[in-house]
Amino acid sequence: MAIAELPSWLAAEERYEPAGARHRVMQKNVLHLASLLERVRLGGGAHEGGSMVDRALSCVSAPVRLVGMFVCVLCVCLTQSPLYLMLMAAIALVLVAVRPVRGLRATFVPALGATGLAVVLALPALLLGASAAGAMLKIALKTFINVSFVLGVSWTLTWSRMSAALKTLQLPDEVIFTFDMALKHIEVLGRTAHDLTESVMLRSVGRAPAGFSRTDSIAGIMGMTFIKAMECSRAMDEAMLCRGFAGAYPTPARSGFGWRDAVYAVVVVLLAVLCAVL
Repeated sequence: MAIAELPSWLAAEERYEPAGARHRVMQKNVLHLASLLERVRLGGGAHEGGSMVDRALSCVSAPVRLVGMFVCVLCVCLTQSPLYLMLMAAIALVLVAVRPVRGLRATFVPALGATGLAVVLALPALLLGASAAGAMLKIALKTFINVSFVLGVSWTLTWSRMSAALKTLQLPDEVIFTFDMALKHIEVLGRTAHDLTESVMLRSVGRAPAGFSRTDSIAGIMGMTFIKAMECSRAMDEAMLCRGFAGAYPTPARSGFGWRDAVYAVVVVLLAVLCAVL
């Protein structure tokens, strides 16, 4: 039996050394889009990997949670007591600290980013003296507390429960429709942008073709995503016409006021009383 020999060009050793920073921007975009899509697909609620506190909070009815969040945010905005701010900051930090790594990244990092932005916007207040600097620190602390509370509610409530709670609280159907459609389009368009970015990375492995430009590629991805958004809007309009959707959301059946709701309401009332006293 004759043994075939490999040709010389096939047996030659090739050394492939990819450029380190060529696809760094696209890799970051892919990872960011993947994490965003993961959060949207999870429905915004605390799943099985959530902490014990998050699972307990997810058992509270959604309308009570939204009202309690609004009361807490209002109290933090109105108070001028450093003691009350430190108390609310301690509560926010405890709620964040007991979450898993994924929940910590989804709530704590954006809260720090919003706090940093508030500090940057309030930096000119340092020219007005020490009192203005104290006010700047209060603004930063209030921003961190409020963003932590809002993101905590979004972490422990699914999107469907939140939409039903908005209808229970008698919000206009236009607001609920905008909320639902925004979430659906984020998922669809994010998946499209993720797939396009990944395909551009795969087609430019090794030596990039002549005329390859990251700027042109990103512009093309944005253009294709815009076209996909137009197609989705037309398909959604046709689907609503076929199903006879008039933009009215049915009011969900009212559930009983359980003991978990009562405990949560008592805690919120105590925090409101402390805000008034302190």
